[in-house]
Amino acid sequence: MGKPIIQVDNFSYIYPDTGIRVLDGLSFTIEENDFVGIVGCNKAGKSTLCTSLVGILPYTLGGEWEGDIIVDNENLEDSKGAFASSVIGIVFQDAESQFTQETVEDEIAFAMCNFGYESSVMEQRIREAASSCGVFELLDRSPFRLSGGQQQRVAIACMLALRPRVIILDESTSQLDPLGRDEVFNLVKKLHKNGSTIIMVDHNIEKIAEYADKVMVMYQGKIVEYGDTRSVFQKKDVMDACRVRIPQVSAACLELGKTINGLMPINLREACTAFGIVSAETSHE
Repeated sequence: MGKPIIQVDNFSYIYPDTGIRVLDGLSFTIEENDFVGIVGCNKAGKSTLCTSLVGILPYTLGGEWEGDIIVDNENLEDSKGAFASSVIGIVFQDAESQFTQETVEDEIAFAMCNFGYESSVMEQRIREAASSCGVFELLDRSPFRLSGGQQQRVAIACMLALRPRVIILDESTSQLDPLGRDEVFNLVKKLHKNGSTIIMVDHNIEKIAEYADKVMVMYQGKIVEYGDTRSVFQKKDVMDACRVRIPQVSAACLELGKTINGLMPINLREACTAFGIVSAETSHE
C-alpha cells in the first residue's frame, strides 16, 4: 500500500439555499501515484466532489458541510481550503473559459505571477511544463486560437507549472473530438508514469478502463463502489443500477460467455485474448 495523499472522512455537502445534500457521507482514501477514475451518471456528485477536494467548496462558494477532507496530512478546515492549492491542481471541462492572457506563454506564467515567483523560476517552469505537455511550439500563439485538444494541454501545462502532486481532471475531454481526447489521455498517462497522482472524472468508460488503476462509482451523492478497476467493472448489476455502463468489450464478452480465468475482459487487448484473436493493436508490437 502507498502513502495516503487524500483522505475523506464522512464528508457531506449541501449547496447554499437549496437544502439538497449533494454529497452524502463520503469516506475514502487516495494514495500517492494512484490513478483514480470517477464515473457516474449526471448529478451523481462527481464535480462537487472534485471542487471540494481543492477547497473551492465550501470555503469559497459557501454551503453547509460536515466531515473532514485531509490533504497530505493537513485538514482543509485548518487553512479554510487554502492548503489544497499547494498539493492539488485541477483542470475543468472548458479550458478556454479559464484563459485570460494573449499568449500561451503568458497563460502558463499567470498563476505563478499571482504567487510571486521569481522570473528565473517562472522561465524554467514555463519551459518544463510546455515541453511536458507538448505545447512548447505554441508558446507565442494565442490560447484562444488552438484546437480543443491543444487548449486542454495548455490548461494542464498552466497547472503543472505550479508542480502539484495531485492532478484532478473534471470532464476535461467531454467537449473534444477523438483526436483531442486521445491527446489528453496520452498526456495524463505520461504524467501518471512520472509519479503524479491522477483523479479523472470522465464519461469515456473505455478510456477509464484502459488507464485507471482504481475506479470510484458515484450515484446520488454516494460512493457505491471504490476499488481496483477490474473488480469494479465485473459488477454489471451494480453498474446498471447506478446507470453506468461497463466497457463495450466487457458487455460483448459477457453476452458470449468469453472470460479470462473467469473474469470479464475490460479492454480490447484482453477481449482479443478471450476470443483467441490477434488485434491490430497487438500485431504491431
